[in-house]
Amino acid sequence: MRRLLIAVTAVLAVALLPAGAQARPATGAAAGPDARPLDRTVWLCRPGLVNNPCGQDAEGMPQSAGPELVTRYPSGGTRLLDATRFAPGGSGKREPFTVTAKPPVDCFYAYPTVDLLPNPLLQTGSRPPVPQDVHQAVTLMQSARFAGLCRIFVPVYRQVPLPALLAGIVTGTGADPTTAIMDIRGAWDDYWAHDNRDPATGERRGVVILGHSQGTAVAAALIRERVDTHPEVRRQLVTAALLGGNIEVPEGRDAGGGSDPASTFQHIPACRRAAGAPLPTGCVVAYATYSLPRGSLPAVIGRTSSPGHRVVCVNPAALLRGEAAGARVPLDLYLPTRRLIGGSALLPNGPLAVPLNGYRLPDLSTGFARHPDALKGECTHATDGTVSADWLQVSGDLSYFPAAAPAGLSGLHAMDFNVAQGDLIALATAQAQAWLDRRSP
Repeated sequence: MRRLLIAVTAVLAVALLPAGAQARPATGAAAGPDARPLDRTVWLCRPGLVNNPCGQDAEGMPQSAGPELVTRYPSGGTRLLDATRFAPGGSGKREPFTVTAKPPVDCFYAYPTVDLLPNPLLQTGSRPPVPQDVHQAVTLMQSARFAGLCRIFVPVYRQVPLPALLAGIVTGTGADPTTAIMDIRGAWDDYWAHDNRDPATGERRGVVILGHSQGTAVAAALIRERVDTHPEVRRQLVTAALLGGNIEVPEGRDAGGGSDPASTFQHIPACRRAAGAPLPTGCVVAYATYSLPRGSLPAVIGRTSSPGHRVVCVNPAALLRGEAAGARVPLDLYLPTRRLIGGSALLPNGPLAVPLNGYRLPDLSTGFARHPDALKGECTHATDGTVSADWLQVSGDLSYFPAAAPAGLSGLHAMDFNVAQGDLIALATAQAQAWLDRRSP
């Protein structure tokens, strides 16, 4: 059973990703030829929803009494987003997660592959997917702590599930994300039409786009179609964090420049910062996480064979500090706990048992275990003459992860958001302030 779970986990991490670099529709095993656009967006989280699973009211403030944000699972049960911060000596101190001011921008998040079966089972017509605990668990793990910065929007989408990924491998046809892209595009159009204007001022709000794995594939497709070539929309992009997938740019450049079909985006650049320069906005942070021995290349994620192109790696901690792009700097690690994701004695990793197979999560009363001094990371580049690879190379205390994971087929794919979650949120917060300052008269 354990070997089966390991194989399944690898498929979940990898199967869509070769296509996910560009997320171009293809004819393959996951195609939904009878699927049509949803009649309405199915929101897991939308500010102002009754019993919003992300715990925010219409303005992004906690729905519950008090400043701590209380999140909710679709099946019942609440969770806080607090953390136990561990000092190098091992002692821990609780850090509450509070929201005391209205978030100035929005976050639009596309979660990774977590559906083990099609959702809905029969994907014909406009049958809607159903919010499930697994969607909430991964949202809490990866993006919920952005709530101090953002009003959080999380659509439930008809993603490519595990059986379709397996079928694509067996038949060699690949996986088709057409339906998933259609749902994410529809959710974005709904958000842009009805939610992007500030309820107080009526002005367009800044937005942070977040994605991971399959979520990065569909978010990249969304950005290409709805943001990259539309200057009026591009102006509202604060930043994008698209992790665990291949975002490609021409060698020596940060975007395609308008006429490079192999580049993921033509106008939205990778986030770069010259020494002494202000923080960039309207750009993309991307990386895949590994800890590889010297001379090795990532197995799948973070590599490209497209001539004259490279995969984007932006270390959020280095960018925030104003360090060189390849600098080795400390990472602010936030590990989800068993409590956060609904683990139990029988199923320690709860609804994320397959994506987190092999991980022994901390058994604490808080939502996260924070280890700000445990890891260091640096963007690394290597090539074997045919393949070019770029990834976030991590070092330090790797005992928090399964022994074979850091250098394995998908590396630390399941923890891409978490190895530097504190840095990602701090960077997005600083970028949001820079974006707001530049808009001020």
